[in-house]
Amino acid sequence: MKKKLILFDMDGTIYLGNDIFPYAKEVFQYLKKKGINYVFLTNNSSHDIEFYLNKVTNMGIECSIDNFYSSIETTITQLKENNAHKIYVVGNQCLINKLKPHFTIVDKYSKDEKIDAVVAGFYTELVYEKLRDACLYLESTDCAFYATNGDYRCPIEDDKYIPDCGGMIEWMRLCTGKSATVLGKPNPRMIYDLMAKYKVNKEDTMCVGDRLYTDIAVGNNAGVDSVCVLSGESTLEDIKKSEHKPTYILNNIKDLIEMLD
Repeated sequence: MKKKLILFDMDGTIYLGNDIFPYAKEVFQYLKKKGINYVFLTNNSSHDIEFYLNKVTNMGIECSIDNFYSSIETTITQLKENNAHKIYVVGNQCLINKLKPHFTIVDKYSKDEKIDAVVAGFYTELVYEKLRDACLYLESTDCAFYATNGDYRCPIEDDKYIPDCGGMIEWMRLCTGKSATVLGKPNPRMIYDLMAKYKVNKEDTMCVGDRLYTDIAVGNNAGVDSVCVLSGESTLEDIKKSEHKPTYILNNIKDLIEMLD
């Protein structure tokens, strides 16, 4: 099998929380030796790319800022294309900091304030008033509603999970009747952007991850090969029941070496 670009999920695929899988370094050394480009795709907007660069580098994987692509970048592009100027953000300060150079950020709800969009992200610094004000804007205006991602939970150490953005936007939907347009995985835009950047086609590209409704679904939606690894969230039983079927199933990313050879 020949691939020129492999797009990797991180949590549950190359590490869990702060614990790198013992075989991960070997895999990326192999890819570098073979001249296969790799990019880490993250839906997690609670941190910026620089955070992930430091994290993965400190784990011993050779990479640069170009090896990462985030749902934050996709969100910025989408907002610009839709001519959004004034927005309300429900998310961590790092998300606000990334959006601030491009848009006017409204701090609180006002019935006299008109905005173009509500933007929701993975919000680990949760403040109830932010959710309340976002719902008031969604209820009282015709503004757009975007989410950086739709993950319901985020994996951490010891096989545990914490609430993610998907649950939060579901709460907002139940309150307002409005559903968010999810811009990260499984939206295929992230893959299309990267294929254009690396000048590769669908046959050259592959997605690897552990979550069926994001990592596998995004590959399927983009029309590229997908690999589900059993090192994270999904089990074989989950795959059997899911509508999102991967092209390949591997125990972990170490098995990629044999598959690619």
